[in-house]
Amino acid sequence: MARSTHALLLLLAVAAASFSSAAAAGLEVADVCKGTPYVELCSATAGKQASRYPTVDALSVLSMQVDAFSKRAAAARLHAMKMAADPASTPGAVRALKTCDTLYSDVEDNLGAARRAIGFKDAVTIRAMMGMAQQDMQNCDEEFRKEGAENPMTRFDQSLLNISENCRALSNLI
Repeated sequence: MARSTHALLLLLAVAAASFSSAAAAGLEVADVCKGTPYVELCSATAGKQASRYPTVDALSVLSMQVDAFSKRAAAARLHAMKMAADPASTPGAVRALKTCDTLYSDVEDNLGAARRAIGFKDAVTIRAMMGMAQQDMQNCDEEFRKEGAENPMTRFDQSLLNISENCRALSNLI
C-alpha cells in the first residue's frame, strides 16, 4: 500500500511539473506574441507547439508560426481540390480553384525557404518569403474576382495572410 501511495505521489509530482512547464511556455509564447498584429492567433497557433522547444523566444515562436502556416496552407490546398472536384462547381470556379491550388503550393515552397532562413536568422529573407506568400494568396482572391464569383477560399486566405503578418512582425524581433 505504501509503495503504491509513493508511486502515485511521484506520478502527481511529475504531472504537476509538466503542467507548470507547459503553462510557463504558454506564458512565454503569449509574451512574444504581444509583438505581433494578431496576438490571439499567434498565441493560439504557437502555444500548441511551445512544449516542443527548449527555449521560447522570438525565433522559436517564428518557427512555430511557420509550422502553423504550413499546416493551414496544406489544409487550404486540400479544400481547394475538394471543391474543384465538386460537380456543383462552375467551370470558372474550378479554374480559379486549380490556380489557387498551384498558388498554395508556391506558398509551401516559400515556407521551406523561410524555414531555411530561420536557421540562419535571416530576417530579410523571411520577410521576403512572407511577402511572396501574401502575394500568392491575394492572387488566389484575384482569380475569383476575374470570374465574378465568390471566393470559397476567403476564410483560408485571410487566416494565412494574418499568420504571414505575424511572421513578418516576429522576423523583426530576431
